[in-house]
Amino acid sequence: MPSSSPAINFPPLQTHTYQHPHTHTLIFLHGRGDKVPSFLTALSAWESSTALTLRTAFPTFRLVFPQAPLRPVAAAAAKGERLEWNQWFDVWNTNDFSDNEELQAEGLRESVSGIRAMIDEEADMLGGRYDRILIAGISRGGATLIHTLFNLEKPIGAFLGFCCRCPFSGSKKTLEQMRAVLGLPGTPQGNEVLRKTPILLEHCIDDPLVRIESGRNLREVLLNFGAERLEWKEYGAGGHWFKAPDGMDDVISFVQNVLEVVDSGSGKDVDMDI
Repeated sequence: MPSSSPAINFPPLQTHTYQHPHTHTLIFLHGRGDKVPSFLTALSAWESSTALTLRTAFPTFRLVFPQAPLRPVAAAAAKGERLEWNQWFDVWNTNDFSDNEELQAEGLRESVSGIRAMIDEEADMLGGRYDRILIAGISRGGATLIHTLFNLEKPIGAFLGFCCRCPFSGSKKTLEQMRAVLGLPGTPQGNEVLRKTPILLEHCIDDPLVRIESGRNLREVLLNFGAERLEWKEYGAGGHWFKAPDGMDDVISFVQNVLEVVDSGSGKDVDMDI
């Protein structure tokens, strides 16, 4: 397995906080097949019980939404079909993620490298404050960020994962073995990032795509790897998507608690710069 892979320069769609000072950055990864404009439209409808969205709840946050590149779907190619999806990494069998699992490593290697570089750039904008960088992802975007967490050298402000799973977790690998799957340069030692980074996982029990068992397994993997500040939220219904309003209420409460955000929920919207 190659020890390194070029980082992809994901084109980011960003929202800037013109009306407020920039205090934190949230990098948010969409799921397979999505595009950032449609993802933003969906997120704008994800509201709390008091009608707050991410932008209105956290007006001092710079929001960054990278776009996953188009990747060929290997399972379709094996059938003589040509098919491409916007995806952070490819999966052979969506009904059994362990099937031909090694296929996932190449895209994960490229995507994690690109996200690590993006985190470094955002931290530089905040005076080197990695504790003011949050990362969030849904489905395959969340799975990508799990491996990003495994391969970060410094703890960050928080990780938020929605209906996601942990690739390569079925064989009970250690944290060191999990890192070896991607073989990235600059791999950290120990589990400081997992111990010190607050983690929120949300999953709906009726999720038909990433089963609740996969989400529960992710929770156990992170706890076994040393995560000390992990919150797990299960919701009875909601499918493979964000739960509203409960899920947004829990996100706002979690972020306020771990970052001690002041003046969140001001209700003031910010303009979007595309």
